[in-house]
Amino acid sequence: MATDIANALGHRDANNALKKMKTKYKGTHKVSTPSGIQNVTILNEKGIYRLIMRSNKPEAEEFQDFVYEVIKGLREASGYEGFEIFRMLDKEHQKEMMKKLQEGLKKPARVDYIKANTIANKAVSLKHGYPKMVKKADMAPEMLKDREPILVDTVELMTVKDKYGLDVSVSDTIYKKSEEKVG
Repeated sequence: MATDIANALGHRDANNALKKMKTKYKGTHKVSTPSGIQNVTILNEKGIYRLIMRSNKPEAEEFQDFVYEVIKGLREASGYEGFEIFRMLDKEHQKEMMKKLQEGLKKPARVDYIKANTIANKAVSLKHGYPKMVKKADMAPEMLKDREPILVDTVELMTVKDKYGLDVSVSDTIYKKSEEKVG
């Protein structure tokens, strides 16, 4: 059942998408089929939303836009400033990326997490014309927005470098890519 949802949302590897999902978003249920009783993975409401938010299908993007508008309306009604929301969302994104880094490195260490965040922060700073790194806490909302995909790229490159033993400078590669986007 959950696999059907993941496939309908265009996830390339439905089983992998479900395997990586936390157990608080999914469960199993026994279902009677012509070949006997089978355990199938089911999703709770939050699990379905998580799959939708990770989909690039046009229908899913329409729903994502709707959710973003609802969040914006709640933020405006609650008096939160836009930058406060960016900071909250960035913290969640950073946690997610650090988990990916932990899962992707053979021997993850504290220094790897610091390195990934430092590279992302410096790349964002360069992209926005700062010669030195701006700390994440001092970044403007547009910088935090730009930081997310840069952190994704940094984590992906660090894990690929580690996996294949590549002789590549992660920081130089990320900085170069960030500077290209500006010019």
